[in-house]
Amino acid sequence: MKLVTRLTAAFLLVVIFAISMAEWRRLGEEVEDFEADMDRTHLLVATTVADAVEVVTPRDGLEAARRIVEATGRHHPNALRVRWVCATPATDAPPLLPCDALGEVQESKTLVADERRVTVVPVRLDDRLAGAIEVSESPDFERTWKRRRAVAVVWLAVVTVASMAGFAFVLGWWLVARPTRALVNKARAVGAGDLQPDLTLATGDEFELLATEMNAMCAALARARDATASAMAAREAALEHLRHADRLATVGRLASGLAHELGTPLNVIEARASLIAEDAQAGEGAQASARVIIGQSEQVARLVRQLLVFARPRKLEPEPLKLDAVARAVAELLRPLADKRPVSLDVSGLTPTPATGDPVLLQQAVTNLVVNAFNACGAGGHVWLSTGRATRPKPGHPEPRGWVTLSVQDDGVGISPELEQSIFEPFFSTRPAGEGTGLGLPIVSSIIDEHGGFLTLDTARGHGSTFTLHLPEASA
Repeated sequence: MKLVTRLTAAFLLVVIFAISMAEWRRLGEEVEDFEADMDRTHLLVATTVADAVEVVTPRDGLEAARRIVEATGRHHPNALRVRWVCATPATDAPPLLPCDALGEVQESKTLVADERRVTVVPVRLDDRLAGAIEVSESPDFERTWKRRRAVAVVWLAVVTVASMAGFAFVLGWWLVARPTRALVNKARAVGAGDLQPDLTLATGDEFELLATEMNAMCAALARARDATASAMAAREAALEHLRHADRLATVGRLASGLAHELGTPLNVIEARASLIAEDAQAGEGAQASARVIIGQSEQVARLVRQLLVFARPRKLEPEPLKLDAVARAVAELLRPLADKRPVSLDVSGLTPTPATGDPVLLQQAVTNLVVNAFNACGAGGHVWLSTGRATRPKPGHPEPRGWVTLSVQDDGVGISPELEQSIFEPFFSTRPAGEGTGLGLPIVSSIIDEHGGFLTLDTARGHGSTFTLHLPEASA
């Protein structure tokens, strides 16, 4: 409202100045018109009385003429005064205009004397100057008229200024204060973080344009805030995934070290069990138990060797291999995990499939896919490993070519269409927080890409999933 008050005050100052100048000029003109009307009235009365005196005196005598003059003056005793002055003999009060100056008055003369406005018309009898008819107005009458007129002008100015002030204030409040208050409230809401709802000002002027721009600013701020929140959430998720991956890497290093340390005790156990198995003095039961110990020790040692090879970092070192042999090695490695869940791991679909690749990296890729299949189907589920051949174009290449394939199929919950593209993004995981790094499938995809192949997915929600590795066929 401060702006409206200031605008109204400035407007009123201009209006007051303009009205004052206009009314002052108008009052001066009305005073001039009033005085001109007085002079015309005086002249008319004086001329009429002078003509009457000039007509009556020769016919009825001087006294009859004087009675006419006195009768005319009695009609306006308080304002208009009519006298026959400088007559011979003098019968009235001294004239306001000296009698010796009447000779200079030929027709009529108007002047101000003794604060009275006086009009003098000469009287001629027998072609000789016989005084004059003097008509004057009381100064109180003129002052009273001017005072009443000034009061009327002042009241008119006050009413005009008050009306215009009220109109300007209401107009200023409606056109300026109301939209300004709405903009201020919107700005305060934005400062408090409340960006909705949009501000609507149907004023058709700059305020509406400002409201539109403020709404656009709020929309941009909302998008920026959402983007920032998403970025912060993604950053937090990435940090959590990195922390979890670091913990898994630490556990992997510890497991690798533990596997290395287990080698010597396993060798001792296997050697002592061999002594018992070969001792003829030992009973049949002891020898059978020793052979079981030897077999289990060899299995543990084989698993330890596989774990050491799997945990050791390495670059791609391709060599001729059997893809089905890689799958069988993974199945043997993960068999205890499958029995623990329990999950049925079927390798009957594996057929001899020659290929060229890095056996360690391919074993890592297949291991990730089989572990994901275990998690997808849960207890009582089924996982199938199979190999084969296919002819099809590589994604992004129009020409088809031959591939050797290794498929990992499960009868789990499947993957929804919305998640099919996201599952290959780093750190994306459908498992609860802390149970998955979200790096398994991206690592598998990168390993297969390094081999010149590609990874495909065939899935339907509630009908399981099939991941298939496609590797170039081994050259003859």
